[in-house]
Amino acid sequence: MSIGIIGSGNVGRALGQLFSHVGEKVILSHRHGVASLAPVIAEMRSTVEAGTVAEAADQDIVVLAVPFNALDELPTKVKADAVVIDATNYFPSRDGERSALTEHHTTSSELVAQHFGTKKVVKAFNTIAMTKIRSLAKPNQSSDRIAIPIAGDDAAAKQTVTNLIEKIGFDAVDLGGLADSYPAQADGPLFLFTGDADQVRAQANK
Repeated sequence: MSIGIIGSGNVGRALGQLFSHVGEKVILSHRHGVASLAPVIAEMRSTVEAGTVAEAADQDIVVLAVPFNALDELPTKVKADAVVIDATNYFPSRDGERSALTEHHTTSSELVAQHFGTKKVVKAFNTIAMTKIRSLAKPNQSSDRIAIPIAGDDAAAKQTVTNLIEKIGFDAVDLGGLADSYPAQADGPLFLFTGDADQVRAQANK
């Protein structure tokens, strides 16, 4: 399985390090070209390579680690059957006012799915502080593992993301479909919330 990450900020770098630590092949990209990624790649494991956005979009799993307002600048196609992990967050002050989102007529991940024309979009990794994520990972046998909420409309895609989350040291809590992902948005009760699976489920209903 190969993972392409679009975005090399705090989110892209932290996830790239976690994925590579468990042996996953990672293509890290951003909009400013491959050469500018050299300092970032030098700090990572050998399973992380720099690539173009198009190359990242052609992997088995494609992680969106960019500001939400950059969505329109991204390719509209990904590799056939690729799972798209939406780690973006919509902030009106940064991304522009979108009444459909602020009034909860739709979710940001539903718009991501529309952009790529795929049902294999899974909301994940957007609620947890990336400055702490590596220190929060725990072995499989730990009884108090931190849980990461996910949402998606494709059961197989959610299972793929669940497997990845568990592999890097966390549990996954399924919120339902993309239409149910509001609790995990930036204005939802799970944003920046840290807890185990039971605590995440309880917090999601507040």
